[in-house]
Order: sequence, then C-alpha cells, then structure tokens
Amino acid sequence: MCVAGKFSSFGGWYDCFECTSGTYSLAGAAECTSCEAAKSSSSDFSSCEDCAAGEYGDGGPCATCPQGKYSTPASASCTTCQVGRYAGAGQGECTLCGQGKYLNSTGAVAETQCKVCAIGKYNDIPGLGTTCPDCQKGKFAAATGYALCKDCVTGTYASEVGSAECLQCQKGSHSNSTGAATCSKCEEGKFTDYDGAVVCQVCPQHMELSEDEQTCVCLDTFVTKVDGSCTCKAGETLVDGECVPCEDGRYKDRPGTESCTICDTDAIRGAFNTLPGIPKTSFESCACGLGKFREPSDEDNPEKVLDSICKHCSEINLSDGVNCSKVGLTLATLPLKDGYWRSSPDSHNIVECQPEASCVHPPNTTDLCTIGHKGPICSVCEEGYNKNALEVCEPCSPAGASIGFYAICAILALATLYLVIRKIYGTIANCREEIQKTTADDKHWSKRLKTKAKILTSFYQIVSKFPSTLAIRYPDFYRGFTTAVSTIFNFNIVGLISLGCFIPQSIYGFYGSLFITTITPIVLSVLLFFMTDRQKRNLDPYAANQLTASRFGLFYGFTYLIFASTSTMAFTTFLCTTYGDDETSYLIADRSINCDSDFHKKVEIFSIIMILIYPIGITTLYSYKLWEHQAEIKNAEKRDSNQNIQNISFLWRDYRPEFWWFEIYECFRRLSFTGMLVIFEPGSPPQLCFSMILALVSLIMYANNQPFEKAEENTLAQISTVSIFLTLLAGILITLKESLSEEFSAQLGALLVITNMLVFAMVGAGVLFKPIFKIITKFNEKHIHDAPLKNMGPEVAYSVDLFIDYFKRLAESDANEAGWKPLEVKDWNGKKKKIKEWLEETGAKADWRCADGNGPIDQARIKYVVDADIETMMSAISSIKNTHSMTVGSFMYILDKGEDWRQVYRAIKLPWPFRQRDVVYTEHTRWEPGADVLVCCRSSRELSDSTSELSVKAGRMRAEMRMGGYRLRGIGSGKTEIVCLIDLALGGSFAIGYLHRHMAQNYLKGVVDMHRKFAEASKRDGAVSEPPPPLPFLPKVLAAAVNPMLAGSRNTDSSADDDLNIEMGRMIKKKASKVDDDENNIVVL
Repeated sequence: MCVAGKFSSFGGWYDCFECTSGTYSLAGAAECTSCEAAKSSSSDFSSCEDCAAGEYGDGGPCATCPQGKYSTPASASCTTCQVGRYAGAGQGECTLCGQGKYLNSTGAVAETQCKVCAIGKYNDIPGLGTTCPDCQKGKFAAATGYALCKDCVTGTYASEVGSAECLQCQKGSHSNSTGAATCSKCEEGKFTDYDGAVVCQVCPQHMELSEDEQTCVCLDTFVTKVDGSCTCKAGETLVDGECVPCEDGRYKDRPGTESCTICDTDAIRGAFNTLPGIPKTSFESCACGLGKFREPSDEDNPEKVLDSICKHCSEINLSDGVNCSKVGLTLATLPLKDGYWRSSPDSHNIVECQPEASCVHPPNTTDLCTIGHKGPICSVCEEGYNKNALEVCEPCSPAGASIGFYAICAILALATLYLVIRKIYGTIANCREEIQKTTADDKHWSKRLKTKAKILTSFYQIVSKFPSTLAIRYPDFYRGFTTAVSTIFNFNIVGLISLGCFIPQSIYGFYGSLFITTITPIVLSVLLFFMTDRQKRNLDPYAANQLTASRFGLFYGFTYLIFASTSTMAFTTFLCTTYGDDETSYLIADRSINCDSDFHKKVEIFSIIMILIYPIGITTLYSYKLWEHQAEIKNAEKRDSNQNIQNISFLWRDYRPEFWWFEIYECFRRLSFTGMLVIFEPGSPPQLCFSMILALVSLIMYANNQPFEKAEENTLAQISTVSIFLTLLAGILITLKESLSEEFSAQLGALLVITNMLVFAMVGAGVLFKPIFKIITKFNEKHIHDAPLKNMGPEVAYSVDLFIDYFKRLAESDANEAGWKPLEVKDWNGKKKKIKEWLEETGAKADWRCADGNGPIDQARIKYVVDADIETMMSAISSIKNTHSMTVGSFMYILDKGEDWRQVYRAIKLPWPFRQRDVVYTEHTRWEPGADVLVCCRSSRELSDSTSELSVKAGRMRAEMRMGGYRLRGIGSGKTEIVCLIDLALGGSFAIGYLHRHMAQNYLKGVVDMHRKFAEASKRDGAVSEPPPPLPFLPKVLAAAVNPMLAGSRNTDSSADDDLNIEMGRMIKKKASKVDDDENNIVVL
C-alpha cells in the first residue's frame, strides 16, 4: 500500500507514484485528490495545506504571486500592490515606499519604482501614494528624498514653500531664531555688515551707517584699515573727532590718529611750510616758505631732503635775479627771472645776462637760455644763429648774411663803377684837383666839420665801450644804440656782416676780429707808403715832398681813426672774468673763449705786441712829432703857411697855438677810457670811480683851457664829456639799484640815448644853423620908411665929432626926420594892463626903427623925465651905466680913459641857454651949451677884432655896440629929460627879429626904472637903498636873470666869474698897450 502522498492504480501496493503538485493522497490511495482552492499539496503530498503568503492557489498547486502583487495565506489569488507600495514575486504583502519617497502607481514590483521626493519637498509617511508635499516656509529640503524638511538656521530664512535652501539674511537684517520665513530689519542705529547675521550690531568708533543701512562705513574724513577699522590717512590727524590735514609745516607718513610730525624739527630746519597741492604724507612734502629755498645738507646728494635747511633768498648772490614768490623752492628748482643766469642748478651765484633777451626762461622748464643761446650768461650763439645789433642771437637768414653785408657789397660795387667811369673819361685827375681844392679851402664844409667829427668819433668810441668794459647792465635799448655807434665810429665793418652764419665760430669770433682789426691797418699803411714811394719816383723833389706830406697827413688821420678801436681790441684780450661758480675764466668779448687755454696765452703775447704798436706806438709818434715842431706850431701867424708842419696838421690845426700838445692828452684820455680800464675788475667800484675821475678831469681840462680854436668846438667837447659823465653816473645808479622795472629801464635807456645823441645833434645844429638862420631872418618883421635920417655913413663912422652930432640928431629926431615907429601898448611884451599903467605912471614914450629904412628893427629909444638934476643923473650913468637890462652884464673893466672918453671891456651875462657875450667899446661924453649932455658909445672895432680870440677862450661871443647912449637935458625944477638910444648887435640867435625886439624893450624899460629909482634914492639919502621891483612882464626864465642885474652896483668880493672877467680885462688892456694896469680901473657892478 502506497503511503500517503503517493498513489498506485494497482491496488496500492507497488508502483506507487507521488502526487503531483496541487494534489494529495492518503495512504493506499489509488489516485491523488486535487486540493481545494487556496490550498496546495503538502510537501509529502499527504494532505493539502493552505497556500503560504505570497502564493495563491486556484485548485492547483500554490503558485507564487508575481511581482507587483501579494497574497495572504490561503489566498486563491494575488492582490495588486496599492500606490505607495511595491512587491517582488511571492510576497505576502506589499512593501511600503520609505520616507522621502512616494509611489503614485499600483503594481510596483520593486523599490526602485518608489520615487524620491524632489528638492524642496519631503515625505515623512511611508507608503505615500501621492507626490511629496512642499517644505513649509522657514524650512527647506536641500536634496531629494527628504523625509522631513529642515528648519532654516539662525541668520537664514525661507520665505517660500518648497525651498531648496535657506537664504542668508541680507546686510541690514537679521534672524535670531530657526525656521524663520523672513529676516527682521535692524533696529535704528544698528547694522549688519554681512549676510546671515543673527543679531545687529552698533557701528564702531569713527564709523556710521551707510546710505543703504546695510553696513557701517568710515566717517567722511576717515579711511578703512586692513582690519576694517577706521583711521586717519597719511598726511592727516584726528582733531575733534574728524581727520584733518596736517598743519602747514607738518607731515605724517603713515595712517593713524596720532599728531603730525613737525618739519622744522624732524625734516628740514627752518621749514614751516609744506608744498601746496601735495599730500603731506612724508618729509619730502615739507617746504621752505615764501622768500626761502631749501639748501641740501649733503652736497653729494642734493636730492636728499632730510636734515636739509631753509635759507632766505636774500642769501643768494644777486637775489634780484631769483623769483621766490612760491613755496617749496629748492636750490635746484629756484626759478630765475628773465635776464639772469647761473652756472649750475646748485649754484648760489646769480649773474645778470647781457642782454636780458638772451636769458628768457620758458615756463615750467629748467632751461637757462633763450633758444639759440648757450654758454656763460647765454652769450654764445648756437649753430645757425648770429648776433644782431642788440647782441641777441637770431636765426640766420636763408641767404646766410645780414642786410649790412649786401649793403657793403653794393657800396663797393658802386664805388668801383664810379672809379671805372672816371677812369674811362679821364676825370681821375679832376677828382684829385677837387680834393686838393677842398683841402685848401678853410671855409669848405668838410674843413668846418673835421674837428667836430674828431670830437664825435672820440666821444662815441668811448661810450660805445662802456657796456662791455664796465660790465654794467645798461638798458637793452641803450646797448643796441652803443652797438650801432660802435660799428660806425670804430669802423667795425665786420660788425655789419653776419659772419657767424657762414664762417665757423672757431674762425669768426674775437680772434678773427682781433687779427683783422690789428693787422689790416698795418697792411694798409704799408700799401700806402709803398704806393707813395712808387709815385715819388716820377716826380720832381718839390712834388715828391708835397706828395709825402699829403700821404703822411692821410696816415696821421688814419691812425687817429683806428687808435681807439685797435687799442681797445688789444686790451680786450686781457679782459677776462668768471661767471657764477664756474671757475673757468672767459673772455668778456667772446665768452666761448677760455682765457686759461694755451692758445689764448699765445694770443695775449700777440696783443702785447699790438699794444706796443698802437696805443704806445701811435702816442709816442704823436708826441715826438709835436715836440719836434712845437715852436713852429706855437707861431700862430705863420703855422698855417709853414709847409714843414702841414703833414702833421691833423695833430695841431684844431687847437690854439699854446695847446700844441693837446692831441697827446687826447690820446691818453681816449686810451684811459677804453683800454686802460681793463686793469680793474669789470664793474668793480674802483673801475667806476676811476672812470668818473677821468670824466671830471677831462671836463676840467676842456673848461679851463678851452683848447680848440672855435668856441663851439670847446662847447661840444665839454658837452660830450658831460654826456660821458652822465652815462657813467647812470651806470653807477644801475649798479646800486637792486632792480629796474621794465618801464624805468626803457625810460633810462631812452634818456641815455638822448644824452649821447645831444653831441651829434649839436654838430647837426651847427651845420644847419646858418641856412636855417638865413631862412628865419628872411621872415623877420620889416620896418620900411623913407625918412632922410638913416644909418650913419663911412664919414661919420671914422669921425668922433660927426658921430656925436649924428647921435644927438638921431636922439632928438621925430618920425618925419628918422622914420621912428611908436611902441604902442600892444607892441610891448607882458600883460598889457600893467604896461599901460607903467607908461602912464612914468610918462615914458618909446619908439623904434630900421636904420636903413627897409629891414628888421635894429634901433630903439625911449624918452622919460626923472626928478633929479643933470649932475645927479650923470653920476648914475657914469657909475652904474649898462647894468639894468638882460643884455648888459654885471662887470665893466676900464681899458683906457681921457678927459671926455674912456675905453671899456664889458662882460654881458645872458640867461641860459644863450651864450655869454662881451663887447669892447669907446664911450664919449660932451657937455653942450644949453645944459645938454651927450653920452654916446660905439665898439672899438680894431681893438675888438684883435682881442676876439680872448673871448673865444672865455667861451663868449663878441658883440658889437653899433651905437648907444643918452641925451640928458635939464628942464627946470631940478628935473632932467633923458633920451636913451640903443643899437647893440648881440649876434647869433639875437639876429632873429623877435628876440632882438624883446631884448630892446627890456633894456628900455630897465633904464627908466633904474634911473627913476636912483633919482628917488638920491633925494632921500643920496644912494640906492634897495633893488627895483621885479619885472612882471618878462618871461620867467629871463626875469630870473634880469632882476638881479637891476639891483644897481654892489661892493662885494669878486666871484669866480668876476675873477675871470678881471683877468679878461687885464689881458685885453695888455693887448691894447695904452695904459698901465691900474686896479682902480676895475669896476665890479
């Protein structure tokens, strides 16, 4: 029998077969029985058992539930897993998806089908069948699969649901609890300066909230340190809770709130300022104040600031040349004013530039020289530049030469053409004849101008050298003037040519000028004598001697012209000086030359030889020739015709015989003013004093000696010397004056030019005086009449009796007889009302006339009555005659006298600018029947002519008393009627009608006033007690000179003028040889 679980169809005892799954059998069963639903065979198929969980049975063996389904025990079928669950095969239940996951579909077969909650979502319930919910505000899920959302930590927030993260609280807000949905804004006055703040803070010291109140920022004047704190920046310090810049004169080189460091004690001694516009962040910002500069403490390191010192600009040599108007100047950056120079940036020695235009400093640069200039005091021209008349370097013209060069070429070409034409037409001989004729004619304009030309040449040769020789910074305008006149009067033809534009400086320059100036005259002189020797061979001895004399005269004239220029050039070789701190000795005439060079030493030897030839040689030659012929030269009557001395006439003809030696003095004078000044340091006080002494000595020599033949030439020489003196005086004033304003400099330059040109103007006036004077006299007011009594004829002029008769007749004549024209009130000078009152008071009647009947008025008379008898008035006329008008001076010398006559020398003093006059005349007195007295005078022509040279010596002009005097007539009651008549020719400008009439009116009025005053005094006490009242109708300049003359006689000691007048009277009396020299003949009025 088959055991349970097996069956056998054969009775159950053999061939037992196991039941199949889903069936069972009991022991001995012939077949297996199917299990009921939800059951399945046991393991031994002996019975049916319930299907296990995860299985199901539908009548057959229990089958495993497929994936996605589950079954409980004894289940006939499997159940599909719900949402949120999943099951693998054969599971008795579905597994829940875990927290942080969800499953929204059924029949899930594996956990992998569970979906993870997205970021910002969560699930804390297993088996969730729907999507994960969002995190609440204040919470977040930073990743997927969050079972629970996390709370935002303090300082963060989540303002939205489903936040994946919490945001940090922004600056200015905070959160001090977890799970915050928002951040709270900081309370007023608090801040957070970072994101995620938990609490708000109060701003630290020196800080304040920013405009967005999210952070603290430093107060306006503070800066932030590395650690975030606030402090004052470098260059500032804390004052009253804020940072302020360091005070002037202090600095701070690091941030902080401590005090600033004092410049004076820790950086630069004497620095109480700091550089404007520059942060005061280091000791280098310390600066010297206005009027000061920083002196480096380390000469090897002039840029070193520490421990340097401030000095006053006045400690700079020639401090006028620096501009200390800024703060923070250093020695190296010390700006120079235009017109000043220094040798280096560390030099204290400032030097004036000459001219100023060579040292014009461009702004904001350290350039010392104007473009085109270089070298010491910027006086050397750069290549491509050449000096103009003002010594300023200017670019060379495209043609490479100046206008002067082409002018010289043109002049030479014209001269050559002229000579060729005269040669072709055979007129060269005529040219020689014209020259000889001109030479023999003493009245030729060239002869009249020769002496003046010598004085002019000498004068301009001297003053043109002052700016360079004296090293005085004359105004540029005057320097340009002296350069121009130097070119002309020193015959510096080279100066007209811009040689520097096309000849190298090494060739053209001082050395070239020196050699040309000194060698050329020697060559020309040799050529002159060589040509003379050749020409003499074909001449007879007399003609040969004449030619030799003529050529020697030409030679002496030539040596005179080149004497100053060659001598000065030779002496200039030794005129060297240093500039600033540069120890090199430079030649003043050419500052590109080093005086210490070997070549210059050789040039100095050459110059010594030239000094022996020119200043010494020419002076020696002059001295020898003049000394050899002094006796012949001093012979005034024969020297002009003496052929032995005509070849040296250039040396003596200009001077009076007794001054035969004066040309030697002139050589020494010119040499002293030009060459000899180099023995002094240029511009030194001894040099200036020596120059002033020379000028004064020269003035004394000219004034006392009057060496020239003509008075106008003596005057010209004196004025030229005064001009030299004034030029030197101006130089001293420039040296003493610290600075010259631009306006004052221009005015001074113009004044000096005018002063120097005055000499030239005098020469021009002398040349033009006669033609101009002739033209003016043509327009003189004329008086025309046909009266019978005109000028006295020759028979009257040579007879004393006839002259006195003519005088009486003229004094008593009327208009019909002599053509007298009355002087009406309108004809008188001065205020007409006072003139009318004067005429009415005195009863005087005046008239004048032209003696020839057709021409200018030359004779005047006045008739008046005085309350005194004839004897009294004769006493007045005899003692003080001719002392009462501007035309009569204050001195009279009796040369000779008789019973009714006397010969008189009279000095006539005129007011400036008129030249002084004198006159020699004879006075006749005749008493006539009927109580008439005649006192008349006229010039002693012969004696006047023979003594005129004495007037020249005294600097006076000889006048002519053609006629003058008084007719006195007693009219009873002790009164006298007087007629005063005058015809005095003062010459010169008084030949002009207006001046002559003006003089005559003043004379007549002065006579009346004087005689009336004398008559009144004689009645009172017999003497004139006080001077007459002033003459209000006179021009002021004339009244000042006239009124003292009307004061009558004066018994005082002789003045210097009186001494000269006395000496003049004695010399004229000696010349006259008529009476002994009797001191009683002298009458000082």
